[in-house]
Amino acid sequence: MKVSQETKGSASLFIVEGQVDMHTSPELRGHLREALTQQASPLVVDLTSVGFIDSSGLATLIEALQAVGKYGGKLRLCGLTPEVRKLFDLAQLSTIFDLRDNREDACGD
Repeated sequence: MKVSQETKGSASLFIVEGQVDMHTSPELRGHLREALTQQASPLVVDLTSVGFIDSSGLATLIEALQAVGKYGGKLRLCGLTPEVRKLFDLAQLSTIFDLRDNREDACGD
């Protein structure tokens, strides 16, 4: 997995590539925690290049959602592949997360 970070307007954007699983989710968690300590909002996670995410990856995103909520910020996920979107639907997380089609929409205010 590879994670890169950019600033797009007021958004803190994380571009994730590869698989997010029990081996790689701690790295993603570390990147997100840094932005959360700075109370970034909106915090955008681009999953366009993620073909697989397991329960530990979902847990990482849920933790970030809870943390951003504590300071009144926003977390947006974008670019979910059909496979990843199906997992979010099965886990009934599609209604909990702010899911956007693309990076531009997610980074806008």
